[in-house]
Amino acid sequence: MTEFLQGLEGRLGKQARRAWSLLDVVASIGPPRNTDVSHRLAPDIWEFISGDLRILWFYDERKVVVCSHGFVKQRQKTPKAHLEQAEAVRSRYFEAKSKSALRIDDEEFESW
Repeated sequence: MTEFLQGLEGRLGKQARRAWSLLDVVASIGPPRNTDVSHRLAPDIWEFISGDLRILWFYDERKVVVCSHGFVKQRQKTPKAHLEQAEAVRSRYFEAKSKSALRIDDEEFESW
């Protein structure tokens, strides 16, 4: 997620910084209930919104927010391919978790 947000420039760079701030808030107090910045797309997939940026995510045990990936919005409805990608990440995540094979890459947690 860090690489995606840091790679954006100009208008999208400003939106990326707002998205980063949103993620900081989520880490501290949990996901917002405001549908202008977050809402459900599918039974187990949610979306954070920052201008034209979208970050798909899901819950782990209703306590942890796991971000799947981000993309730049290009049309009104979230493309099916992005939902499928988030669902695949969710499946791989829970499979790895069940095998005690989750790995955290410390580089992802460097401040921006």
